[in-house]
Amino acid sequence: MTKSYELLDSGDLSKLEIVGGYKLLRSSPTSAYGKATPEIWNDLHAQYVKNDSGAGHWNFQKKVPESFTIEFSNLTFKIKLTPFGHIGLFPEQETNWDRIREIGKKKQGLEVLNLFAYSGGSTLACLDAGMSVCHVDASKGMVDWARENAKLSGLDSKPVRWIVDDVMKFIRREIKRGKKYQGLILDPPSFGRGSKGEVWKIEENLSELMDALMELSDSKPEFVILSCHSQGFSPLTLERILSSRIKTKGVYQTSELFIPEKSGKKYPAGFCTFFSK
Repeated sequence: MTKSYELLDSGDLSKLEIVGGYKLLRSSPTSAYGKATPEIWNDLHAQYVKNDSGAGHWNFQKKVPESFTIEFSNLTFKIKLTPFGHIGLFPEQETNWDRIREIGKKKQGLEVLNLFAYSGGSTLACLDAGMSVCHVDASKGMVDWARENAKLSGLDSKPVRWIVDDVMKFIRREIKRGKKYQGLILDPPSFGRGSKGEVWKIEENLSELMDALMELSDSKPEFVILSCHSQGFSPLTLERILSSRIKTKGVYQTSELFIPEKSGKKYPAGFCTFFSK
């Protein structure tokens, strides 16, 4: 497995990473604990500083390219240091990408809907596993980024639809068209806006979204990956959200998402439940 990402340490509301050879320090509200190896928190290339409005900026101590590529999980990702602190890679999802590949070994040609799909890691994993994907995100810039990642990974000729739209509006149209999907992937934000300013609040909109997704899969999907980073939506909550709607037998794997650190400790990175027949 190829990697050019490593989480060195976390603590004091920050995390220290090596990304493509560049040492980056980013804010991290989940790491409200002490650093495991404080002696390595120096000689940075760049540090992300967040402000009260939710945005922020990067302070550069050394030169970092505007964008560069890395190999991770046998895929190629374009990395950019964005004004919101994201870099275009979510390593905590690698376990789910491995699960997708395992499903692909058993069942070829599944049609998958990937919502809030961002820079496309799960889309790439599905394409790599022989599935066809409908990739939906409200941001044109993020969909363009995901398309570039597909090309970099040699997957741009695979069956994929790239959709820039509000998630709920798109799903309602798919229901009217009678479209069906066998795989469902979603990592909804706590709050967001659609392509035309539509407001998304997870505590108000997730139930409606899940009911609509069951219509698209006849409540009998082959697999579902539901992950999030919102307070109040624990792994057990996510499992019950799925198990109360899916009308077929299968296996639920429910856990916290994490990224392994160089010290051997685990960095908390959200929650997930994975269903498969």
